[in-house]
Amino acid sequence: MKVLGIVSEYNPFHLGHVYHIEESIKRTGATHTICVMSGNFVQRGEPAIVDKWARTKMALNGGIDLVLELPVVFACASAEIFAYGAVRTLHSTGIVDYLSFGSEQGELGSLWRIASVLYDEPTEYKEHLKKYLGLGFSFPIARDKALTSILRELPDNIMSKSNNILAIEYLKALKNLKSSIQPITLKRRGSVYTDNTLNSSYSSASAIRLFLKNGGQLTDPILNNNLPQYVIDIMEQELQKRRGPVFPDAFEGIILQLLRMSSPEILQQIPDVNEGLENRLISCALNSGTLDELINLVTTSRYPTSRIKRITSNLLWSIKKKDLQMFINDDTCGYLRVLGFNNKGRELLARIQNESTRPLVVKVANYKKQMSDLSKTMFEYDIKATNSYVLGFDEPKQRIGGQDFTMPIEMIW
Repeated sequence: MKVLGIVSEYNPFHLGHVYHIEESIKRTGATHTICVMSGNFVQRGEPAIVDKWARTKMALNGGIDLVLELPVVFACASAEIFAYGAVRTLHSTGIVDYLSFGSEQGELGSLWRIASVLYDEPTEYKEHLKKYLGLGFSFPIARDKALTSILRELPDNIMSKSNNILAIEYLKALKNLKSSIQPITLKRRGSVYTDNTLNSSYSSASAIRLFLKNGGQLTDPILNNNLPQYVIDIMEQELQKRRGPVFPDAFEGIILQLLRMSSPEILQQIPDVNEGLENRLISCALNSGTLDELINLVTTSRYPTSRIKRITSNLLWSIKKKDLQMFINDDTCGYLRVLGFNNKGRELLARIQNESTRPLVVKVANYKKQMSDLSKTMFEYDIKATNSYVLGFDEPKQRIGGQDFTMPIEMIW
């Protein structure tokens, strides 16, 4: 058995994801596939367009054998924390041989060089970083300048591309965990992650979501060369039940209320809130009528949009900085929450049961018996995130809480 691991959001699952899975299997000779997937909220600080169970079904139809949930405390966090949490989850299964991820670079050499410097932080790098920060450059620009000062012949703008940044963080996480998992990277096919233009094929997930948000229909022929038919069918089922699509503005009233009612001292406890940002958030919430207005008012070169979006989402389940830091620092903290599997996935579960030290969560009702106190705290944030997410459904009857306990595991035979 050769096991391929993939970190995913599948928001939604599209033909670029099909290519990534199929090509990764070819290159590694993998016989089985595991993905660790963001749940109901994703790294850019937004709700997923459909819930984690629907997206699990997409993944199982698309070539994944076992889907594990990435805890929301990692899923809705900075690239560094997101990548570390995802790689730690795959590493803790005890059975993953390869980790495959997309990148604009398409080769590991330059990515490894950068990851090694950022992980080891040699004196020369720290001196250059300090110099550029002292000259008034923002941290990302100062870091890039420090890297190019000590690493010769780096490709231009390698650190400005979103998939390269995540790739470097995956490599850093592998080093941090001293993992034996072998990384491979594939050059991203089609539109870049941030491209919002819907093309005839291989469009980004961002473009597909924007198309649907602006009134586009799943029956539109332009989606035929962007989404597999089974994804269109699954999304149609969710729309018929009025369980999607879910967009950020579904939560704007809740978020504005939370910000208007919170004290600066409360907001200071939320991850990514520091340097007086708590006061800016409260002030802008009082002067905003929509979530988009709030984000536009708060965003500056110092406070990027993605950071503000993550803060607004993290408000929904009230995660505390101190908790997040404990989850990161304690590498025994965690669990393997099963969202779905097929026949090959059943074989993977049998191996994980024997080889992993993490609790394997198949029946959510048993989680308190399976976990340490710290892991229970982390898992309960997932439950809170789902309880918040379902409030974004159009159908009031679908907004019932506790769905982590009532929704079945997806199984495809």
